[in-house]
Amino acid sequence: GNANEIEPSEDGVLVCKILRKLSTSDSTTPAKEGFDFSSNLGFVTLPSRQLATFASIRKAIDSDLDDDVFTADSRGRKKWKFHVPKLGPVSLKQEEKIGPVLEFLKSTTNDVQLGTGIASDPLKVVIVDV
Repeated sequence: GNANEIEPSEDGVLVCKILRKLSTSDSTTPAKEGFDFSSNLGFVTLPSRQLATFASIRKAIDSDLDDDVFTADSRGRKKWKFHVPKLGPVSLKQEEKIGPVLEFLKSTTNDVQLGTGIASDPLKVVIVDV
């Protein structure tokens, strides 16, 4: 197997650092895809590194992070989406379909800054306000 694959024996708590992608519409700054232009909103933990999905991370964010870090519409619904570097925003429909988020995000980048999902090296999950 591939050295980057998660062995079944390695499953455990998934620790995600939640980052908000900052808008870099400033014309003097080249559009950056990395984690540099983001603010840290906090972290969430999920019971399984192998099974956690975007949808389950959204539920953890809703229950664990303070509401005041998110913009909300007039009905109080939080207005944000997950953002996958190189691919873009994740729709609510995709949140249910994409499957295990750690495996998916690792397949989209070889950036070591992504993290492995353990407390000492949390998985960096980027969100954008919509």
